[in-house]
Amino acid sequence: MAKRSRRSRPLPEGVSAHAPDRAHRNGQPLAAEAEEMALRLECAKLAGEELPLRLAYERYLDLVHRAISFEHGTLYVTEWTSGRLLAVAVRGNRVELADRIRFARGSGLSAWVAQEGRAVVIPDPGSNGNRSPFSDAALRAFLAFPLIQQGVVAGVLALARTDRTYAEDEFERLGRLAESLAQTLSKLRREERLRELIYQDGETGLSNTHHFLARLEEEIQRARQHPTEFAVALLEVELSTGPRRAAIMQAFTQRLGGAMRTCDIAANLGGGRFGLLLAGLDREKAAAIVHGVARAAQQELRQTSGTPWRIRLGLVGSADQDESPDTLLQRAASALADIS
Repeated sequence: MAKRSRRSRPLPEGVSAHAPDRAHRNGQPLAAEAEEMALRLECAKLAGEELPLRLAYERYLDLVHRAISFEHGTLYVTEWTSGRLLAVAVRGNRVELADRIRFARGSGLSAWVAQEGRAVVIPDPGSNGNRSPFSDAALRAFLAFPLIQQGVVAGVLALARTDRTYAEDEFERLGRLAESLAQTLSKLRREERLRELIYQDGETGLSNTHHFLARLEEEIQRARQHPTEFAVALLEVELSTGPRRAAIMQAFTQRLGGAMRTCDIAANLGGGRFGLLLAGLDREKAAAIVHGVARAAQQELRQTSGTPWRIRLGLVGSADQDESPDTLLQRAASALADIS
């Protein structure tokens, strides 16, 4: 897990930073206290639910919106090894400032916030300036807030408004809720890391066979309950045994995973076979995507290896709801043919 860097890079001119204030102010209205207590309970509940992580992160942003309103919000989490920021959920549009400036955690003000563990709010609620600090005339306010758990930045909230600036009491409210928000995000990240260790193939970074079969079973069950379709494809690659095999396969699998939709899954099934699961598509629509993925992967192999690698493709649709995952894969294997 990456900890905060001790090296500091100054903020761009005209930007102020704040240390998150987690102190609970006395004299809060009872209704506000009750709402904040409800949000803390919702955070604890979310951390205990076994939701798909993409949905959990979206729910997380919904809770943040209840705490402090925004029109455009992005939730970033930090990678376990490098500490670099990754966007995992967006509400509205993804808005980032100073995104051409590079910091240790990535580019933009959110990366600086992750690096320093200090919040940035623009314009500063304590300033008296009337001139907009944004080059985008539609923006009125931007807030990047670090979520810190046990001295480690688990993630950053980047929130933007087009209607009004952030008030001091809103910033303070977020500070009071910061500990609960950070705890929930840390639990979600640990769950994500555990799933990676269980479901990820160590050689390629794609899903492993266990994860692929589990997801395929989920799609079969969903198709039995609802009028939905899906498609399954096999890619069979003739593997070389030369010294550059690892580098070539890494380039191939990166292209393969990058070409898939976010709702789909690509897995290393071993023996030079890779499984693709495309949700919500019939065989005809899936064929267009799969053939494009296969050709892109084949081109990557040719470029990295210097020789044409043979790739065979087998594609089947979810025709029989009584089929098992193994039977579907057997049908896809029977349909294997050279791609044109």
